[in-house]
Amino acid sequence: MAGSQGKKLKQVMDPTLAKAFTHPLRGHVWVTVCEKGLASPTEVAGELELDVTEVSYHFRKLRKKNLIRLVRTEQRRGFDEHFYAPCTPVLYFDDFAWMEIPESIRASFSADLLRQMIEELIGALGDGSFDARDRHLSRTWVMVDERGWRELQRTMKQTVDRVRAIQERSVARCENSSESQIPVEVAMAAFETAAGRAHRDKGQSESL
Repeated sequence: MAGSQGKKLKQVMDPTLAKAFTHPLRGHVWVTVCEKGLASPTEVAGELELDVTEVSYHFRKLRKKNLIRLVRTEQRRGFDEHFYAPCTPVLYFDDFAWMEIPESIRASFSADLLRQMIEELIGALGDGSFDARDRHLSRTWVMVDERGWRELQRTMKQTVDRVRAIQERSVARCENSSESQIPVEVAMAAFETAAGRAHRDKGQSESL
């Protein structure tokens, strides 16, 4: 890219993940491993009715990128079945680069992510896993000024960083014990309400 030599380009998404997601099957494998906590190419190939060789290729690619890790191998009917667990899953967005993306594209990505989250919540409610153990569920409205908005966004990022740190410590402990890991999905959102924005826009138009 002309003019970019020697300069660090801002990234909307972590480059490793961005490359992994260029192939839809590879993205599916990564999300499946993250959701289940443990999966094998044979299982995923069976679910998708695909050749296990093709699916295994994408497992190997993800392992090479340190997005998943081999945790055990079992003998199954004359062949080795490899089971993989996720490494720390990270979707990283540079705030400044994100806001430089056209709003329509941001909206499309947000819609896809929210749709997936809703599907996961409905699935967890349906099979009983959502309330199977103590869990957190809250909905809070707050009023903030511009400075408070920035503080709130920093708090959200700090919370995500702490969640990642908890996972890293859990993975380290499980490597030295027989305790199994618990796949958990953490979903957070802090956004201006539609009614609030409409009221603000109306006030700005009336002041013109």
